[in-house]
Amino acid sequence: MIRINLLPREERQTRRALQLPKIGSLMPVLVLLLVIALFGAISVFQALQIGRLKSDIARAEQEAAKLKPQIQTIQELTQKREELQRRLNVIADLDKTRLQRVKLVDELSRCVPEHLWLTSYEETSNKVQIEGVTFSNLLVADFMTRLEASPLYGSVDLLVAEKGTIDQRNVVKFKVTALMTL
Repeated sequence: MIRINLLPREERQTRRALQLPKIGSLMPVLVLLLVIALFGAISVFQALQIGRLKSDIARAEQEAAKLKPQIQTIQELTQKREELQRRLNVIADLDKTRLQRVKLVDELSRCVPEHLWLTSYEETSNKVQIEGVTFSNLLVADFMTRLEASPLYGSVDLLVAEKGTIDQRNVVKFKVTALMTL
């Protein structure tokens, strides 16, 4: 519809032109809107990332629950393998020194004179402690001399030589240490 204004110009309402605000006054508002939009975008991105990580965690927990029996079996097998390896190492160590011990005991039996009996033989690293009984101190001295002359034993020391009785007979109980030179 067309409108015609018949009023004189002075009385007519003048049209006001729409004036835009100046750019300088809009700048803070635009910056504020931009910052709000930036924070909103970051929060949306973070929320999406959190949701994705939660789904990854849930999937990993489900997979761990599925694999838990297998993991437990693997741990048990690993523990058994370590125990077996430890036992094998002990056997290997014993096997290394097996012939050495036989030689040491064989040499010890050659050094024992008649009427002298050994009651204890104990090894600690490269030292042996031998206990026994006999009828005379001379037999103890003979035993020590034989041990000292042996190529497998050396540095023989008498720790104890004391009188005792066995079945109402007087005996000498002794304790000797020697170094293994093998």
